[in-house]
Amino acid sequence: MSSSLPCPDCTRGSLHTGTPLGSCKNLFGLDTYVSPIPENPKGVIVYITDIFGWVLPNARLLADAYAKEGDFVVYVPNFMPWVPITEQELREDLLEGGGFFESLVYKMWFMPRIIAFMIAARQSVTTEKILNFAKSVKSSEYADLPLFTVGFCWGGKYSILLSKSNPGKDLFAAMAALHPSMLQLPADVEGLSVPLAIGLGTEDKAVTKEKADVIEKVLQDTTEEVKGFQFEIKWYEGMKHGFAVRGDLEKEEVRKGIDAAKVQVIEWFHKFI
Repeated sequence: MSSSLPCPDCTRGSLHTGTPLGSCKNLFGLDTYVSPIPENPKGVIVYITDIFGWVLPNARLLADAYAKEGDFVVYVPNFMPWVPITEQELREDLLEGGGFFESLVYKMWFMPRIIAFMIAARQSVTTEKILNFAKSVKSSEYADLPLFTVGFCWGGKYSILLSKSNPGKDLFAAMAALHPSMLQLPADVEGLSVPLAIGLGTEDKAVTKEKADVIEKVLQDTTEEVKGFQFEIKWYEGMKHGFAVRGDLEKEEVRKGIDAAKVQVIEWFHKFI
């Protein structure tokens, strides 16, 4: 059971307003957004973005919230060779409604660029970038703090992959994946040992209830086989794929879902401090 390509909701969403308060710097060889660092940080979060990349205001605003509300050092590195979908293309009504014509238009618009991106940002290359960055964090001034990753959509897959015993066990304290995409199941969730939280919308077309059942069964078996492994899967009623970072804040029910997903991540990581 697999989904090797992004779903249409990977390219949809709303642009959040607000001014990120952090700064951009070259950190450990990568352009990185750094949220304002709390006075007494409790841990370090490496934020792995969706395919809109590290410059999206939504990502930076959410990173700032993790830093302020959770007392984390939060880094949003640029792990991508380029951003396949630009901020200007982020709009809620993109190809809504379906139908053959719109499906064909979607494929003509999206597929060439995403295929090129997936080749350039293939798993072996991206995993090495994230690992090298994480290892550098563990050799930095924050070496004694627990290290976490939170990933969204494209980035959610890597939070899960890095939960595996090799290479994550001796590097990360816990991981979180919000509406992960392009999962190869059950392979991607087998062999995990780093505690993992997953957040899913009930209207998510990338990870359906059927796929989530496969994930839960594998992770439940893992808790019985691997000492210290913990997991949680939380469902967000009515939420679509991408909601936790690209949901429409003007819609009250979506805003509540976004806030709840933020709290899920913070509370999960606080368990491992």
